[in-house]
This record gives sequence, C-alpha cells and structure tokens, in this order.
Amino acid sequence: MKHKLAILLFAAVFPAMVYANEYTGHQKQERPVRKPANKQKERFIDKIVRIKMMRSAFITRQLDLTPAQNEKFWPIYNQYQDELTAAQVERRINNSPNGPKGLEQLTKDRAITRKIADIKDHYQTEFLKILPPEKVSMIYQSEQQFNDELFRKYNGEKNQANN
Repeated sequence: MKHKLAILLFAAVFPAMVYANEYTGHQKQERPVRKPANKQKERFIDKIVRIKMMRSAFITRQLDLTPAQNEKFWPIYNQYQDELTAAQVERRINNSPNGPKGLEQLTKDRAITRKIADIKDHYQTEFLKILPPEKVSMIYQSEQQFNDELFRKYNGEKNQANN
C-alpha cells in the first residue's frame, strides 16, 4: 500500500517539480544531465513518466475532444495538475512527522484544504470556458476511473508476485 501511495504521489509531484524547475520565469541555465543514483531510482522515474502518459491518453480517450478543444485544454489541465500537486505536496509535508505540530499543523492543514478547493474552483471555471459542462464533469470522472484502474492493476501485479 505504501508503494502505491508513493508511486501515485510521485506521479502527481513529478510534473510540478519539472514545472517549477523549468518554468519559473528565470533564464534557463545549462546544467549537466544527472544520471540517477541507481537502477532502482531510474525504473521508478520511468514508471512515473509512463503513468503520466497513460493518464493523459486515458483522459484524451474519455473526453473525445475536438482538435481545437484539445489545443486549449491540455495547457490548462497541466497547469491545474501542477498547482494541485504542489498543494498536495505541501499537505504531505505539513502532515509528516517532521512537519509542524499541534495547532500550527491543524491550522495549516485547513488552509491547504481551502487552497485545494480554491484551485479546483478556479480551474473548473477555466475548463468551462473551453468545454461544455458535461465534458468538464467527465474530466473528474476520468481522473477517478484512471486512479481506480491504476490501483486495480497494481494490486493485481502485487497479488501475482505474492503467489
């Protein structure tokens, strides 16, 4: 279960990390390409990239967007995912054993919950500018379906490995 959560969290965090590193508005500095410390880390990153690509393909199939809608939708959706991921990472850090304690932790957690709700409200409005309400509803349903399929697939692989 911990591995599933770690993979899903990283799948959500990875795009935000890339976005933060590449699109901060600062001039991009040339950096040497770093190789993963080991093969296990490399495989983990490959899985995260594959999950993100699978999610995009799944949502694309579910929404059946026109080329014009597709062109407008994906930049907004990716930005939505980046902001949502950043807030979820913030929550995870806040609720970690090394995070704040007591009232500070509780207050910050409520603020993060409001932040997530605000992000969802903002992007729902943005999605409705380019898509009909039925397709906007399908975005959220498709995300849930994809996550459910991912869990089922992971559990199936885990059960086969244990047999």
